[in-house]
Formats: sequence, structure tokens, C-alpha cells
Amino acid sequence: MTYVSSSPFLQSASVRENLLYGLKYRPLRPAAYDDEEAPKRKRDFVEAAGAGNIDFDYRADWIDYEAAGVTDSAELFVRMVEILDVVELSDDIYNLGLRGTIDPDMRADIAAAALKAREALTNRLEEDEYRGLVEKFDRARFNTNASVAENLIFGTTVGDAFDHNLMAENPYVLEVLREADLIDDLLKAGREVAETMIEIFADLPPGHEFFEQYSFISSEDLPEFMTLLSRTDKHGFDDMRPEDRTALLSLPFKLVVAQHRLGVADEALQQKILNAREIFAAKLPEDLRGAVEFFDPEGYNAAGSLQDNILLGKLVYGQAEGGKRIGALIADTLDKLGLRGAVLEAGLEFQVGVGGARLSSGQRQKIGIARALLKQPEMMVLNEAISSLDPSAQDRLTENILKARDGHGVVWIVNRVGMTSKFDRVIILDDGRVAEDGTYVELDKDGTALRGLLDSA
Repeated sequence: MTYVSSSPFLQSASVRENLLYGLKYRPLRPAAYDDEEAPKRKRDFVEAAGAGNIDFDYRADWIDYEAAGVTDSAELFVRMVEILDVVELSDDIYNLGLRGTIDPDMRADIAAAALKAREALTNRLEEDEYRGLVEKFDRARFNTNASVAENLIFGTTVGDAFDHNLMAENPYVLEVLREADLIDDLLKAGREVAETMIEIFADLPPGHEFFEQYSFISSEDLPEFMTLLSRTDKHGFDDMRPEDRTALLSLPFKLVVAQHRLGVADEALQQKILNAREIFAAKLPEDLRGAVEFFDPEGYNAAGSLQDNILLGKLVYGQAEGGKRIGALIADTLDKLGLRGAVLEAGLEFQVGVGGARLSSGQRQKIGIARALLKQPEMMVLNEAISSLDPSAQDRLTENILKARDGHGVVWIVNRVGMTSKFDRVIILDDGRVAEDGTYVELDKDGTALRGLLDSA
């Protein structure tokens, strides 16, 4: 029997591990070790046994394929996808896969699938229907739909070393800007941005939604920038306070030319930023090499999401439903290449966080049910197991699960009266005792009896 209620989640584990741990009771197939490692592992087992601990090998294959009704990992994946469809979680896992990252060394198959999809998508973007929706990353060109910071780094940051909000304080970035003769240009641009922001937003109340959507400066910081501009000379940057220089220099890094259209980053400035891009990559110190994964049209970016790797560009700002259209195009491209499974594989590697905190309550409940279905128990008990979902979703999932459990027992403590009509037998308990027992029709002959019984129970 399997009981499903507030099912526990493995800490700092993937969706896959949380789905499968109900199939893991003991090591069933030993791990393979080379001649050098085998003696070390053998000593570990001897020491564990000597200390009175379990000497099971955590590296072994613990999955009970037979309990899931399959023979190997390939069949298990197919079975998992079938069950994800039953609990209506496939699309969620697919989207998690697109937004998630994978280690291309560990999952070379998924990385290869992404590169294959990238090539196909690039060709599709040349079609009239999709032309102009994406500005691809090109090392020789300034991407007007990416921020100045993104254009300078031309890659995905790893960690906080090149936090885009702190670029004006980064010693290496400042060194690059000086070599590219960009400091004064960006200070001038920062002053123009500050003046524009003050002119547009000075009369708006603090906390207005436009500050978050359009302003480079928060409502709290706006008075400080007004004071900053009043005490600095419009053309003299040499005598500025260090904190004022940093404040002004930080603003242009947030600028997206196609979106903000402030006329600040003209072609001359864009070319200088491209020159700085080459300096940044060429002279990046050894200890900072791991802080950036540079964009490569031929390679997989390990720090980027699967979708970013497929797209390798930026959505063009202002295109009607551009994100939705590109999302549909990516899905269509993956389906035509037979790569949806690869994205689902990536989604299964998504880390759920502590107690499943990175998932919604509904997703957590669905995974708990999927885990139980995967075990194929003779009897499955669900205690308000889908209470986080809306009524229509509850009805669909109830029907899906009962259909999937055809021929096997299901006991369901429901959270809505309407759900009882889907079951062969309804039992109403009153203070731990059976008050009524029968079919839905028998207990609800006049259409209100069952509801009255449940209300009084």
C-alpha cells in the first residue's frame, strides 16, 4: 500500500531523484570500479561493517525496475513521461528543462540535442513569419536588445564576480574601460541617463510601477541623483567624488538600446564597447576565467539555460507576442527533431530546493502522486492529495488517476463533495465511525442528501 498526502521531498535533489526514491530500497546492481578505486571502496565497506553501520554502496544502482513494470532505464524514462502526463506535469517539466541548466560533460546527449535545435531554429528564423523576432549574438556586432553590460562581457556570468549591478565597482572592468578609452564616454552617458530619468520620473510618487518597469534609478535614489547632478560640472569628470563617479558610471551598464531609446549609446559608443569586449576576453585573468562562459555559436554554454543555448540571442523588443511566438517556434522545432524527450530529461534534473521550495504547492502534490503511481502499489491511499489545485484541475486529475489505476485499489479522502461522484463507493465517517456507506447515487437520491451528510459529519 502507498499513502499520498504531504509527501516529503529529498533535500537539494532533482525532480528525477524525488520521483524515483520510492523505488530505492537497497542496492540491486553493483557499481563498476576500476582497479585503482575498487580496493579503496572495499576497505570502506569493511570499515562500515566493523563500525556496525550498513555497508550498502550508495554508488550502486538502487532502482527497482521490476516494481515500476520496466526492465531498464530507457523504459523507465518512457514510463515516467507517461505518469507525468497522467498528473498533467509534463508541460511544467518541459518548461523547467528549457529554463534549467545542464552539465554538458555529464549530459553530452542533451547538449548535442540543444546544438542541433539551435541550427534548425536559426534556419527557421529566416522565414518571413519569424524574421526580426530575435537578434542573434554575434561577436563582431553590438546586440541592441542586450544591455551594455551583456554586450561588454558577451557571455553568461558564473557567480558574483561580474554582477551586472556592480560593474562600475569591478577593478578588472574599470581596467578594461580605461584601456578602451571608455570611462569618460560612459560617465557622459550616465549623466544623460540620470538627467532623463529625473525629468521623466521626478513627479511620480514613490513606489510607482513605472520605476520598476522603466527607470534605471529607484524612487528612493532619485533625490540623491538630483543632488549629485547639481554638485558636478556637466563637462568635468576629473574632479568628481569617487562615489559620484561610480554612481554615474553604473547607469549605462543597464541600458538596452532597443528598449530604452534614449539616444545615449550611438554607433560610435557601440563600436568602442565592441573594442572593450575584445580586450575583456583577451586579457581576462586566469583566476577570473571561470566567472564567464563566453557565447560560442558552435559550442554549448554550460552556464546558460537550455533555451538560451537554443536561441543564442535576444528577443527583439516591442514585437507583438514575440516571446509567445518564439516559445511556440522552439517547441515546434524540438518536436520536429524528436527532441522533446531531451528537454524533459533536462527538466527532470531541475533541483527542487529544500523541501521542494522551488516548486509550487500544486507541482509538489503532483510529484508526490507521480512517485506513488510509479511504484504500482496494489492499494493507493490519497489524503486530500490535490487540494492545492483548482476544482477543474482536481476533477481532471481524479479521472486521470482512476483511469491509470484501473484494476488496482484507490482510497481517496476527498476535499470536495463533487469528487465523490467519480468513485464506486462512498464512506462517510463521523467521529471516526462509519456514518454512511454506499454508492454516490444511493447516498444522494434527492440531490442534497450526500451534501447534508458531509456537512454534518
